[in-house]
Amino acid sequence: MKKIIGIAILSTFSLSSSYAEKVDLTKKLETLNVPSDKVTPLISEDKLYAVNKRYSSLNKRHEITVSGAKNFNADSHIETENASMTYRFHWNDTWSVGYRYSEYQNNLSSAGEQLFDSEKLLPDTDYALKSTEGFVNFNTVYGKLRLTQDTIVYFDQYITLGYGNIALAAGETRLATVDLGFSFWIGKHASLRIGARNEFYEQQKLNGADDVHNVLGYFEMGYLFGEGATI
Repeated sequence: MKKIIGIAILSTFSLSSSYAEKVDLTKKLETLNVPSDKVTPLISEDKLYAVNKRYSSLNKRHEITVSGAKNFNADSHIETENASMTYRFHWNDTWSVGYRYSEYQNNLSSAGEQLFDSEKLLPDTDYALKSTEGFVNFNTVYGKLRLTQDTIVYFDQYITLGYGNIALAAGETRLATVDLGFSFWIGKHASLRIGARNEFYEQQKLNGADDVHNVLGYFEMGYLFGEGATI
């Protein structure tokens, strides 16, 4: 009789241990069941390795953006800002092509106003009025920024090369651009960009032609259409 009781006790203990292990494993699996755009909770006693695809694919998607920019490399007598509207077609997550239309606003700086008030002279600058350009964009690095325990923002670092026309006060001329910046993807449809666009063209001054290099710091907001085609 004692032998039978002992066997029963051992069996009960074994079943209890097995059940506890199953419950523990179930809890661990449940911690992995989180939305794809959230941070996966860490399990301290295990090392987990995961390779995640882009949260929102850019493949075969269209994007419309608007932006504002300020020229930080303009003539000291003139302050220049511009507003742009841009269309992009994302061929895939890495490459995109686009078209940009920009209008420029030029005002005399404090130095320019002082020159005009004292000497009745205006700066010898062939200032920009508007421009159009086509461009190719290459996303070099894709990454994530953790803002809170449960919130992640995805981003790309990119370089863009463009070519087009710019209308100056004295007439039109060719325009080349090199653009470096970061694009941030908010959810599956919104985008934000910050960067510096370098403009290269030739202007006409009183003493002849002069090469111009403008550096425009900009902030851009946009909307992505569609959900992204499967690659």
